[in-house]
Amino acid sequence: MGKMEEFFLIGSQVNEIEIKELLLRRYGRYDFPDMKFEEFIDFIVLAITKDRQDKVREEYLVLLPMLIKGGHYMTFDKFYEEATGSNIDWRPSEDILKEAEQIQERFKNGG
Repeated sequence: MGKMEEFFLIGSQVNEIEIKELLLRRYGRYDFPDMKFEEFIDFIVLAITKDRQDKVREEYLVLLPMLIKGGHYMTFDKFYEEATGSNIDWRPSEDILKEAEQIQERFKNGG
């Protein structure tokens, strides 16, 4: 996913007030006049991503004792992937099926 696609995907999930609140909370301000537009977009995406990671990490730490006790321990990275859906392959199904067929052929032919 490209930077602009990522920005619009994330931007569609939050509004201007939420972005300002996030920047104020994380950095103590929400205006960065010396930053180029593209840098500011990357900065907002990074702030939103880090905020999401922080929230998922808090959830993970709360659930960790229950996961361990229940025999379902998983690393934070795996938990994060499942919690955010970042482990979902967004390619068209035809591409995924084609790749699966290629993998099966390699195994049939010895590796």
